[in-house]
Amino acid sequence: MTLLALIGLAGCAGPNPNPGERSVDMAWTDYDYDSAFNILRPAADRGEPWAQLRMGVAYELGSGVDKDIPTAIKWYELAAKQESEGAWANGELVGAVGKSGYFNQNTDALIAKYQLANIYLRGDGVKADAEKALELATYVAEKSQGNALFYCCEHANGRYITNMAIEDTLQQAKLAVGK
Repeated sequence: MTLLALIGLAGCAGPNPNPGERSVDMAWTDYDYDSAFNILRPAADRGEPWAQLRMGVAYELGSGVDKDIPTAIKWYELAAKQESEGAWANGELVGAVGKSGYFNQNTDALIAKYQLANIYLRGDGVKADAEKALELATYVAEKSQGNALFYCCEHANGRYITNMAIEDTLQQAKLAVGK
């Protein structure tokens, strides 16, 4: 397990620097979408990356809302733009400080880009765009440096996008482009 994953797990076990994140994840796990969206939507509208990412997931999967890929893309694109510098943005708790709701925003941005790459590969609800998928998948693979991407507390015990899944998306995008 990487140091980043251990830090993420420690963050989930203690107070979460993204107010509402854990409550949303637990409500979502219990299929209590009303409670989840009462917290989630205002946080996403305020621009909090963790919430924008989850709004994308909700609309992509149709979890608590009607499945709507263009709306999922909108939320993913907002989260994908949320990269920043510093320990707080990189999910480091010890000695790091930052704006509430923006903890670990770089991982949220990478996950959003990964989700977008897969949507563009599938052409799910939008025109397939292999070039865009390859651009996004390449970026995620380079930035994640062979590590898994961790959603803090998603589905109660955490959820990972494995390095193998990231590499698979990259390879599929290369094949789709003909590289």
